Amino acid sequence: MLNRLKEVIGNLLEGESGERDYNRDVYILLKAMVNASKSDGIIDDIEEKRIMEFMGDMTSMQRLFVEKEMRASLDIQSFIKEVPKGMEQQVYYMSLFAIDLDVASEMVYLDTLAKGLRLTNDEINNIHESLGAVKSA
Repeated sequence: MLNRLKEVIGNLLEGESGERDYNRDVYILLKAMVNASKSDGIIDDIEEKRIMEFMGDMTSMQRLFVEKEMRASLDIQSFIKEVPKGMEQQVYYMSLFAIDLDVASEMVYLDTLAKGLRLTNDEINNIHESLGAVKSA
C-alpha cells in the first residue's frame, strides 16, 4: 500500500512544465489529507497512520510540524485559496484517499472542496473510481 501511495504521489507531482516547487506541493497534499481527516471532527488512528505513511521518515522537527497541522483548526475556504492552479484534482484525490467516507460530514467536506476547486462531476467520479470509493451524487 505504501509503495502504491508513493508511486501515486510521484505521478501526481509530475508537472508538465517541471517547474513546480516540490516542497510546496507536498505541503499542499499533506494539508489535503489532514484537512479531510479532520472533517468528521477527529483524526482517528487509521487516518493518522495514512498521513504518517505519506510523510515517511521524518525528523523530529518535521513530525512536530505534521502534528501541529493535525491540531490546527479546519478552515476549508482558506485551504482552497492555497491550492495552486493545476493541483485541484491531486488535492481532491489525496483528500479522498485519507478518509473512509463513512460519515456525512466527510461527504459534505468533499463536496465543498470539489465545488471550491471547481472540479467537474466527471473529474470527481474518475477520482472516486480510481480509489474504489463511492461515487459522488
